[in-house]
Amino acid sequence: MKSVKYQLDIADVSAHLISVTLCFTPSSPVHELMLPAWIPGSYMIRDFARNIVAITACDKFGGLKLQQLDKQRWQLQCNDSPVTVSYQLYAYDLSVRAAYIDDEVAVLNPASLCLSVNTLEALPHRVNISKPQSRVTEDWQVATGLTRCQGTEFLGFGEYSAANYQVLIDSPILLGKFTLTEFVIAGISHYLVVTGDNLTNLDRFADDLSRLCQQQVNVFGSLPADLISYWFLLWVTEDGYGGLEHLNSTLLLCSRFDLPAPEQTLVDENYQNLLALCSHEYFHTWWVKRLKPAVFQQYQLTAEQYTRQLWLYEGFTSYYDDLALIRAGLIDSKTYIKTLEKTISRVTRNPSDDQQSLIDSSFTAWTKFYKQDENAVNAVVSYYAKGALLALCLDASLRSCNSSLDDVVRQLWQRYLVSGTPDNALHNVLTELGFAELATQSDKWLTQAAALPLAELLPALGLTLTLRPMQHGDDFGGEADAENLPFIGAQTKPLNGLLQLTQVYRGGSAHQAGLMSGDQLLALDNRKISPASLPQLLKRYPNGSTLTVHFYRKDRLLQSQLTLNAAQQQVAVLTVAEPALCDSWLQQALPD
Repeated sequence: MKSVKYQLDIADVSAHLISVTLCFTPSSPVHELMLPAWIPGSYMIRDFARNIVAITACDKFGGLKLQQLDKQRWQLQCNDSPVTVSYQLYAYDLSVRAAYIDDEVAVLNPASLCLSVNTLEALPHRVNISKPQSRVTEDWQVATGLTRCQGTEFLGFGEYSAANYQVLIDSPILLGKFTLTEFVIAGISHYLVVTGDNLTNLDRFADDLSRLCQQQVNVFGSLPADLISYWFLLWVTEDGYGGLEHLNSTLLLCSRFDLPAPEQTLVDENYQNLLALCSHEYFHTWWVKRLKPAVFQQYQLTAEQYTRQLWLYEGFTSYYDDLALIRAGLIDSKTYIKTLEKTISRVTRNPSDDQQSLIDSSFTAWTKFYKQDENAVNAVVSYYAKGALLALCLDASLRSCNSSLDDVVRQLWQRYLVSGTPDNALHNVLTELGFAELATQSDKWLTQAAALPLAELLPALGLTLTLRPMQHGDDFGGEADAENLPFIGAQTKPLNGLLQLTQVYRGGSAHQAGLMSGDQLLALDNRKISPASLPQLLKRYPNGSTLTVHFYRKDRLLQSQLTLNAAQQQVAVLTVAEPALCDSWLQQALPD
């Protein structure tokens, strides 16, 4: 059977170079080769082809004409003979989206490495991975969701296959020295692969992960029918965080201190964040990798591919990722409610909450959400965080009617799995389930740039929500030490002993004083400002005080009048008003 074949060789660890040899039998005199501009699941143009440092083509008759058409496409003139295309790429992107090589690990996303051959994308694709010939790579193995070909050992170097090009680029490959732990969910093997030599308790991690996975299976009722195995590929670094979903795997990046310590029994904040990340990416096994927007049924990887539905796919996933932790018994209700406060505050703190709708946030993700600047707090809504709050509003509304968001998720899954979801999918399903009024209301929540009615709806979950002014840049909710402390209305960071403004909130004290992002604060009321002294100084002035502020703007020394007021930005305080109702929600029970 014809196939497209790739040979992957790590050419130079120190120079971070990987050599790729592409072989195929042409089906026409001219073929177009293309490297994707972006990777599914991460909605920003990344221009992977910029990392190609050399490329040539030949067949048995000699060299072939290969003309570059644009930043990512080449036109190849072929004879009636098998073709070999050889190229090298630079691989040093410390993220889960591209390729990275050093003496400890190689992280290979085929989307950033493997050129497609037009008209041949539907053929089987095979990848042969060679073991690097180096002393530091003697103990390296291979972990990937790709199918092992005959003769390739489990975790071994050799040949792997994918049904087509789309499956190939949805299958990250991890090379290095790692530890593997297996657990089984619904008869399907799940593998936890952790790179490096870490002081951790992997058995505990695998057990916790197994409980999380089972909770996500419970939402949908079963694992996807085509899932044969699942791989958690965890790349452990000194400092890093991120994840990207794939068809039967996820590539994750974390700090070694996110892993649980050997004798650790409680779930601390770092470990909770790692578990939530795993939970999030696993939920995507159903929700994005199989059920997806109709426009994503066939990915177009040469340019942006727009959808208005990221709030549904990332927002709902963000709601269920944390919820799974408490339903799996890994955190208690107090910890979950504190986490929920932070999610609410990430939205309510920002003036953007009444500036951009969830529909628009999804559509403009390519240029706004993924390319945030100092004005993002005023202009960009997170379809992750606010999408999760929309899911919370829906769940509260549905549970008050003896239903739940799980019913909606399952109905969406069953109805649109084959065709993909249209923009009105949520409206349609809510209406079909008998919630026409909620369907109309959800349309307004999605299209209007306005705060969600959390305070009105959360009592259905046994919670009371109040909002109070933000008191400092790291204030994400909870009871305050003191009420209505003055706030300068800006985010700051230390810089050369001074305090630099990094974000200025629209309408806040700093904005009204004419301060700008980049200004460096020197003194307030003729008293020197430092990162440590500013919070203490602010406590000594009542709201409404107008003080002289001295600051540098580039190389100029300026001054202005700063009026201290309580922040317009609001953070969440949640209290449990009806414990039985709250516990029922958190444990997935419905009232009789």
